[in-house]
Amino acid sequence: MKKTAAGAAVILAASGCASMSKEECVTADWRAIGYEDGAAGHPVSAVSGRRQACAKKAGVTVDMAAYTAGRSEGLDLYCRPSNGYSVGTRGGAYYGVCTGPDELAFLAAYETGRQLYGLQSTVSSIGGQIRQAQYDLRNVEHQIAETEVALVSPGHTAHERLTMLAELKTLSEEKGNIETALVALHRDHARAQQDLAAYQDDLAYHGVWRGASGSTEAQY
Repeated sequence: MKKTAAGAAVILAASGCASMSKEECVTADWRAIGYEDGAAGHPVSAVSGRRQACAKKAGVTVDMAAYTAGRSEGLDLYCRPSNGYSVGTRGGAYYGVCTGPDELAFLAAYETGRQLYGLQSTVSSIGGQIRQAQYDLRNVEHQIAETEVALVSPGHTAHERLTMLAELKTLSEEKGNIETALVALHRDHARAQQDLAAYQDDLAYHGVWRGASGSTEAQY
């Protein structure tokens, strides 16, 4: 379908589903707006906010016949398997808008992309935990070094030195716990990277949906 109102996309991007202005309601091309909603995979309930906003602000009634026709054409674009894969790799939500054989093909591609997204997210999440643990370890080591310097410095009472020794014991235990956790995190990260690489190899061998976009590279 040729979109006859380029402003519809601007309305969606800038105003949101339920915040159309009085002027936008009056001049709305409901077929184009329906197309944009369908192409984006929005649920049919997306029009409800516009209907309420336009009725309140401008006394305008949504042309549901035009909206529905446009939305159907937009869904023809959205429900393609290649787009299902793309939505999946982005971690996008699916609102059950496709039907029949189109939905079966869409969902198969969506799940393929969604699995890739999940594996990438796991690698990224563990990588973030490693960086945080490394930061915590450096911080604890800095505290240990400062406390050790203070411990041998003159001017402290016996009670203060006992307190510092107890603090050193606590910090050393914390350091050991972080180091143990890091070993496990590095092991889990390596396993997650292997799982991701194996899945990427499988996709490369068997192919992914033609025309699908979305990176298969891991983020660390």
